[in-house]
Amino acid sequence: MITICFTGHRPNKLGGYDWNTVKNHNIMKELSCKIMDVLGNSEGDNFHFICGGALGIDQMAFHICDKLKLTYDNILIEVAIPFLKQDVKWNDLDRIKWRQQLNKADKITRVDKLENYKIKGYEEDIYYPAKMQKRNQYMVNNSDIVIAIWNGGKGGTGNCVNYAKMQKKEIIVINPDDI
Repeated sequence: MITICFTGHRPNKLGGYDWNTVKNHNIMKELSCKIMDVLGNSEGDNFHFICGGALGIDQMAFHICDKLKLTYDNILIEVAIPFLKQDVKWNDLDRIKWRQQLNKADKITRVDKLENYKIKGYEEDIYYPAKMQKRNQYMVNNSDIVIAIWNGGKGGTGNCVNYAKMQKKEIIVINPDDI
């Protein structure tokens, strides 16, 4: 089995919150092509995709992988959420989309409940900034390939890419600024 996780920017660094913008369509098209390249180069393998559930690339990647399941029967999709109430500050439409993805997922991992990823002194199931990095570490640690939609800047996606480099993971980078 080949496991692939995704990391990437939030909507404000992409084409906005509306997936129907030209920029977001182009980003999803490019991401689909990269995923298809991996699928095509690994014929006969089973694939496990890990998506982080957050707004932006995480949800776009889930959407693409879910569509691929209509064609490929060798795909498992996991959503690794940093904490249970990840969607608490989101608008209703994004909250609905997130819950639909959780319902479609083959596996849901609540990372802040895993012993190796808990942050001592912080309650489970509620927001704490470091939980996003712990979620990213979980995804990278459990993947063979990391697909990053990243413009090279600092922040959570940059931290995740740097962690993946330290773990010697194969990294495929798509720069959304070039799309």
